[in-house]
Amino acid sequence: MLTAKIALCHALSPIAPISALPPQLQQAVDKGLLVQPRPNIYVLGTVHIGSESAKEVSLLLDAVRPQTVVVEVSPSRVQLIRRRNKSKVKGVKQGRSLQDTSSNQLQVAFASLPALAQRGWSTGGLGGLVFSTTIIWGSLLRRSLTANEEAVVLPRTDEFAAAIEAADAIGATVVASDIEIDQLMGAVARSMTPRDWVSLGINIAKETVGLHEVDPVHRRRNESLIDWEERRRNRATARASKKHGDQTAPCLSRALVDDRDDRFAESCLRILQLSEDIIYEAAEGKGGGNIIVCVVGLVHLDGVIQRLKN
Repeated sequence: MLTAKIALCHALSPIAPISALPPQLQQAVDKGLLVQPRPNIYVLGTVHIGSESAKEVSLLLDAVRPQTVVVEVSPSRVQLIRRRNKSKVKGVKQGRSLQDTSSNQLQVAFASLPALAQRGWSTGGLGGLVFSTTIIWGSLLRRSLTANEEAVVLPRTDEFAAAIEAADAIGATVVASDIEIDQLMGAVARSMTPRDWVSLGINIAKETVGLHEVDPVHRRRNESLIDWEERRRNRATARASKKHGDQTAPCLSRALVDDRDDRFAESCLRILQLSEDIIYEAAEGKGGGNIIVCVVGLVHLDGVIQRLKN
């Protein structure tokens, strides 16, 4: 019965097709970064560099005026992001430069190592410790090393913060669909055996000395930030990165990507199932369905779309 109502809602709801979105969003559509797998669901794949993804999510929310925005953040981060959004203007008034802020990131990265190690060990034992001190901390370290360059050449705007800010501005409900960091550490620890970690370490060593191809999403030697951003804003790069992860560390890829794809798609579908009142209004010609915008990292785009279509 509910399935029939959803189908009726799709047929009657006055939701514009993706081809009718503003011209500013057509590049994202043409590149396959913005997809409409169901009539009332838009999925935007983002990259964590530059500000184009943040601009696109703000434009998208303003254009389609969704009732719900599903974001790839954990529930505990939402209020933190909202506080930061409110303090942005205050930070500018205090004269804090991007260079001053970015120069501290390396210190912050090193200062965070003991806490990450402790959380990893307490959450997932040896597996959690290895994951927290190599994968998570390694990512923080890499970003801190390029922070000054990014601040000057290609300042980044957090697309998830932009999504929450835009959702709050239009009165949309924000659904934080990712898991907490401790849960992620535990999931990875449970999925990886000692043999898996050894295999991953060997593959990383081979990549370091040039015997194995590195993750395509990583920055290439002598590659400019502008070129890196353009290459990352490409669905083919995200697919190649996912394939690389599946080949070098399948258990880790399943925990970091596949299982979270399930969560993001299920969040969207759960919202649809809870929209019976809106569906009834659509059936009576009183309005449209619950428009949903889902904002996730580009590596999750294929998986989320596939699950929503199925």
